[in-house]
Amino acid sequence: MTTAGEVRGLCTRRMLALSGRLRRGFTYAESMIALAVMSLAGAALLNSVAGAVQSSNDSIYRSVGQGLAEQLIDEIAASKFPTGTAGITSPIPLRSWFTTIDNYDKFSECPPRTKAGEVLGNDDAADAATAYMNMTLGKAGSRTAELAAAPSFVGRFTRSVLVERLQPGATGWTVVTQHTPHRRFTVSVAYTANKSTRTVAQIVRVFSSVSPAP
Repeated sequence: MTTAGEVRGLCTRRMLALSGRLRRGFTYAESMIALAVMSLAGAALLNSVAGAVQSSNDSIYRSVGQGLAEQLIDEIAASKFPTGTAGITSPIPLRSWFTTIDNYDKFSECPPRTKAGEVLGNDDAADAATAYMNMTLGKAGSRTAELAAAPSFVGRFTRSVLVERLQPGATGWTVVTQHTPHRRFTVSVAYTANKSTRTVAQIVRVFSSVSPAP
């Protein structure tokens, strides 16, 4: 005969076994909590990936912008220093027609071009005359399509130049209007995307004209 204690023990074991089988799954509340935690973790991961991609893109824009600024400042450095106050008296369509470094004052272009007028990233002419002819004929560039830069990318960059006449003083440079043998150039490169424009590179240089020793 089964005693009362044995019956209680048997019932307890069956209840524990049943409880163990029932606890193998998740309750609705537990499922919702897990889903919420996973959603938060997924959103944080996506934000982290998006931030990394944006940081990588910004690094590319800054690198390209710095190269564009350096190319233009090197071009200016190789130009003739003015002997007077004469500068641009009317718009000059091509930098190849500039006669002095003062001609670069308030110069701006988008997309960036070579001195002959070809869009950078598409130029591959052996000389400036050929490059100018390609531009005059409306050719996009002389590079093969496989090596040409994407117009949608290059066209987002804008280069601009500010030229200031300087006079040295006891405490530093002073900007003046009269001719001096000193010029300060500020070359800025901006990048436009999603209706937003920001400066990605800027170079400031001071050039001086020194008379040769007698």
